[in-house]
Amino acid sequence: MRRYSIYKRKNRPNYYAQILNSNTGQYLPPKSTGKTEKSEALLVVADWLKNGLPDGPTRRRIGEAVDVDTILYHVRKAELTTGDAQRIVDALQSRGLIESATMAGYGADSESLFDFLTRLWDYDSSPYVKEKIAYGQSIGRRHCYEQNNRITYWRHFFGESTRLRDLTREGLESFQLYLKTEKGLASNTVNMILKVGTVAFNWAENKEIIASNPATGLRKFSENNKKRGIPTPFEAKKLFFLEWRDERARVANLLAMTTGMRMGEILALRRNDVEQDRLRIKHAWSFQDRLKAPKNGETRAVPLLPAVRTEMLKLADTNPHGDGFIFYSDKPGQPVDGKVFNRALKQALVDMALDPDDRGDQEKRKNAAKEVRERNITFHSWRHYFAANLADKIDLRTVQLATGHKSGVMAEHYASHAHEGHFREISQTVGDVFANVIPFAGSESTG
Repeated sequence: MRRYSIYKRKNRPNYYAQILNSNTGQYLPPKSTGKTEKSEALLVVADWLKNGLPDGPTRRRIGEAVDVDTILYHVRKAELTTGDAQRIVDALQSRGLIESATMAGYGADSESLFDFLTRLWDYDSSPYVKEKIAYGQSIGRRHCYEQNNRITYWRHFFGESTRLRDLTREGLESFQLYLKTEKGLASNTVNMILKVGTVAFNWAENKEIIASNPATGLRKFSENNKKRGIPTPFEAKKLFFLEWRDERARVANLLAMTTGMRMGEILALRRNDVEQDRLRIKHAWSFQDRLKAPKNGETRAVPLLPAVRTEMLKLADTNPHGDGFIFYSDKPGQPVDGKVFNRALKQALVDMALDPDDRGDQEKRKNAAKEVRERNITFHSWRHYFAANLADKIDLRTVQLATGHKSGVMAEHYASHAHEGHFREISQTVGDVFANVIPFAGSESTG
């Protein structure tokens, strides 16, 4: 097919030309060359191909004209849902090309429920996410990723044809009971799945996309969450006398016990965060967001015991990638999956519960593992362990500074006025509390 077509229209003196869109195999809309002689018209077309098509007072490159024509071609040909149309509108709005649009014959609430929820929890394009970020509120990729995964339950129950406007509170109550009774999900799981919609409907009502929120007055299931277990000081000391199956997990659990740090904060640690007597908590890690600001958006310093510092630096020296991560993985540029920490802790708890001669007995291991599960001790238990052991030694506000908790106006006030005196108080208390727990506390290093 020729790169262009040139011809005369009936009863028109001038030649017209169309440039080929190689992406679609169709020609671009015709343009008049303004010439009555074919030889002169061909020169005009040659100029268009070289310098661009006339577009009002300016010119547009052929490639740009082809791109726009290709987009329009697919919009006309593709099987589009209302959700697809809304995403196209969102893209045009984000570029300031339109202010608003309404689907022909439909209101905004006619978008399918599935499309609406999918669009709202898409981190990169969600208007809800963009709004939260614009107002300085925290929302991460991991949260949106988890919410997107839960949309599957909505899709299975309501289908893809249910529109946003079709939802009622009675329908949502039926959905709750379906999740609880037919799917057999735990109460807190059902509540989290419902939150995918309740947050979205509240936002839609505020934006006047829907006339009223169908989730208003919807009751949540009572959550009888299993109480998280905490090791005793004797168990903590015994645990770290054991030989662990993963050195990264052992050091991470030791660090969590003596600092109260969150898992994401520990995973994000790099060698330059380790100072002589403290750690600088500047980041947290998730595999969706990667390195991000810590929870509550505030950096802080936590006391670091010399013996723990030594263990961390020894571990950092074994990182084969040179990327600085202390708790490295087999892939450069990212830390190990935190599940390793939990899994190794539970293995160590089982080993601790058994005599050395019984650790190879599978039946005894199975019974010990069941007892460990019933106690519900997890990696996050160290955060509770740390706070509980410090709480009766120093005041609550100082504990909050150490753990990074942000509870209430006064906690925010104290956090913003933290000084070296608080740090020394926490550091001294941490040293006193854990002096008899860490079996190798005598080993120090200046790194």
